[in-house]
Amino acid sequence: MTTPVSRPLGGGVRGRIRQLAWASVPIWSLSLLAFAPFLRIALARHRARDWAVFAGYLAAVVLIVIMMSLSSSDQDAVGGVAGTMALVVAVVAAVHAFVAFRPGSETVGGSAASELALTTARTRMRRRQQARELAASNPVLARELGVGRPDVPHDYDDGGLVDVNHVPGEVLRQSLGLTAAESAGIISVREQLGRFSGPEELTAYTELPPDRVDAFRDWLLFA
Repeated sequence: MTTPVSRPLGGGVRGRIRQLAWASVPIWSLSLLAFAPFLRIALARHRARDWAVFAGYLAAVVLIVIMMSLSSSDQDAVGGVAGTMALVVAVVAAVHAFVAFRPGSETVGGSAASELALTTARTRMRRRQQARELAASNPVLARELGVGRPDVPHDYDDGGLVDVNHVPGEVLRQSLGLTAAESAGIISVREQLGRFSGPEELTAYTELPPDRVDAFRDWLLFA
């Protein structure tokens, strides 16, 4: 069974260009878009801390815009403060973005891919659990939906469950990463027993060691 591998996308020249591009945003926008790099980070990471940083920069920009709109010929002090704030925010945000988007960092590229892979894996684990509970509580409906039967066309997403008692040997081999000899051994024992009651019987009646079965236990269904 293969596991998706996510690689950082921010290395090399491409990463440096991306780093400089995001770090330049607060400068060329005269601080008015100082929040933009941190919105990108918050969207990629989905963490409360990053959303708080984005909100802080956004609040500073809003305050600067309000102060600039209030400044007039007889309110030069307000305009001066707004200009100073804009300069400070632009510099601070640029440096902050330069550090946050450094090549190879968690923020750049790899974070989004890793978060997506993590979310996908958790979703499939949850779907396997739900499908397993459905098979236990309503086996007729589970069979109708094709739970644990990747060899049978069906629309229900069971998270990749494999019904050891019903799928062909080729499905055991492909879905669980077994060798041809291992899958053939399971089929042979299954024909003698009629069905397996659980993963323990796989280790008891076949040549599969416990650690081998544990590696794909979460995908097993014994309907």
